[in-house]
Amino acid sequence: MRIYENQQILTTSPYNNWFWSFEGSVWPEELQELTNLCEQYQKIDAVVDSKTQPDTLIRSTKVAWIDNQQVYDFIKPFFENANVNSGWNFDITAIEQVQYTVYNSDEKDHYSWHTDTIVNDRYLKETEGVLAGTVRKLSCVVQLSSPSEYEGGDFQFLSGINRKYLEQDKNVFDVEPLVLDESLKDKGTILFFPSFSYHRVTPITRGTRRSLVFWFRGPNWI
Repeated sequence: MRIYENQQILTTSPYNNWFWSFEGSVWPEELQELTNLCEQYQKIDAVVDSKTQPDTLIRSTKVAWIDNQQVYDFIKPFFENANVNSGWNFDITAIEQVQYTVYNSDEKDHYSWHTDTIVNDRYLKETEGVLAGTVRKLSCVVQLSSPSEYEGGDFQFLSGINRKYLEQDKNVFDVEPLVLDESLKDKGTILFFPSFSYHRVTPITRGTRRSLVFWFRGPNWI
């Protein structure tokens, strides 16, 4: 894993690794097969939390909901590797429906700063089904587009850093996007991170960015 000196992703995490990635681990043919499969599903305007109407100030993108065993089977070995080798070892018991996400420059699509943790998560209140009593613990993004296919649309973490930019206070805690290595934008890159990490996708200015988003769930933290 790369070490980003003197910066800390904004989470409440006590863990050493902020994220875990796989690069160049998926055959192009498999990525195209996944994309073709997802394109068969109907795409709708994405909403935020439990809202029924889009809030384009916060989020503008199209999504499709994928419930397909082939997609689950694809991510399983990567998830098992990341959860152990990162040192997280989260108690994961279920996975949500997968989100196929399409950011288009015609709409200047974006998703501003957020975490994937849900306040008043409805599944915590349910008593039946594999998602009952669970919370989101681990998130994953699979890049389905090449960097040459779009501009903007950068996935970023929010980081904190002590910056001496005020004379009267030499240790002000400031925030800024964490600049990730360019290779993490490559087609086929798989990025795992704790769901409580702040992240965003910047406005896309050219082309189309496609990705798969996974949420792995487990029993409530307490």
